[in-house]
Amino acid sequence: MIAVVVGLGPMGRGIAQVLAAAGHTVRVVDATAELGRAGLERIRADGATGDLDAAADVETALAGADVLIEAIVEDMAAKRDLLARVAAAGGPDLLVASNTSSLSVNEMGRAFGAPERLLGLHFFNPPTRMRLVEVIVGAATGEATVRRALALVDSLGKTAVVCRDSPNFIVNRVCRPLYYEAQLLLAQGVEAAVVDAVARGALGHPMGPLQLLDFTGLHTHLASSETALREFGDPRYRPIPQVRGLVRAGLTGKAAGRGFYDHATEPPREANARVVRRPGPPNGPAARVVALGAPTPQRVAELARLAARQNVVLDSSDAGWAEVLPPEVGWIRLHRRADDAVFAEVVEDPVAGIAVPGFVNRLLDHLGAPSVRVPALPGLVGDRLAYCLVNEAAAVVEEGTATADDVDAALRLAMNHPRGPFETLRSAGAATVYEALRSMADAFGDPRYRPAQLLRRQAIGEARAAR
Repeated sequence: MIAVVVGLGPMGRGIAQVLAAAGHTVRVVDATAELGRAGLERIRADGATGDLDAAADVETALAGADVLIEAIVEDMAAKRDLLARVAAAGGPDLLVASNTSSLSVNEMGRAFGAPERLLGLHFFNPPTRMRLVEVIVGAATGEATVRRALALVDSLGKTAVVCRDSPNFIVNRVCRPLYYEAQLLLAQGVEAAVVDAVARGALGHPMGPLQLLDFTGLHTHLASSETALREFGDPRYRPIPQVRGLVRAGLTGKAAGRGFYDHATEPPREANARVVRRPGPPNGPAARVVALGAPTPQRVAELARLAARQNVVLDSSDAGWAEVLPPEVGWIRLHRRADDAVFAEVVEDPVAGIAVPGFVNRLLDHLGAPSVRVPALPGLVGDRLAYCLVNEAAAVVEEGTATADDVDAALRLAMNHPRGPFETLRSAGAATVYEALRSMADAFGDPRYRPAQLLRRQAIGEARAAR
């Protein structure tokens, strides 16, 4: 197969290298013939092997080509201009794909003039290492085109997930509330290192969301947030004001030296280590852990009866307990990750008058659980991050943008999450996630926490099946 790659930035070079390594004939093109030759030299310097050549222009490269993948600047006007040239020079069976991470495939299909032959192939950075490719299907994309694209991705040894054309596609869309909630927690007084430590320790994420945003650039995130708000028109996608302030100040993350973290004073890894309490050797009797959901008069009375006889620690993330927690009871949220490791959030909130009894640390030592201190905010940190991500995933499936299996595969492969959102949902139970979101919506009065109707229906189904 002859493949043409247009645009030789980091993504285009990586895509070309992957195609050539898979045995395809690759012709690379950039804005000028000189830039094309320079790009080819960089591809080869990066260790690329296979049949690679640079063409002087798009028209020359398209002679006899089977597929064209464009990876030029993320600007619709520039892509329209390129697609007009491709439409004039390409053959009638040419498969045309865009590596866009945010722009509308439907709009590009109209610009191309043969939308049945155009779709998105969103590779992740770096393409040579990342296994996932989002296949973005426009409203007029033909089934034969989708089959050809899936076969191409398979030939590269990568995993394809299919997504209907929708703003931010799968990964960037589903992760959006993860980033929003991390920023809101910061705005509500939780230290960045604590947020990231919970994401890593409780959820098993390889990098916390705030550290990740610092790495990719807050300006990039803010621009995509504004696009999401404009495209969806839903207030739950509105950007966080504090981020706009950081961007205006030029504090855009690691490249600028400072964003959510001051990278010169205390890099994220050091900050994360500082806020995590590591368990010591077990010492003395462990307290009893009582796992309860939202507080009810019966549950409050039960907790008080138990606390009158022994040391008791409440395990819950429902902020309603802040008003009714017996003073002698400790409050934590225990998380068991996919690898069976245990991590704890310990509620300590001087503003709300919630202290940490000494027996809480003895319990954590007995369990061998690292921990962080968090205020009594709705959902605390771990469940708030996880359940808002699950809720967005449910909305993506509900509206027909992608399947649950593809959403799970996308988050595992692109973000290295140990569980996909629907695996998290099955582990926690739909009723638990639904009630937690409703509790957060009541406590915050914010439409960000409005549960997807799919979650509501699944919670009802669970209840009916249990009767």
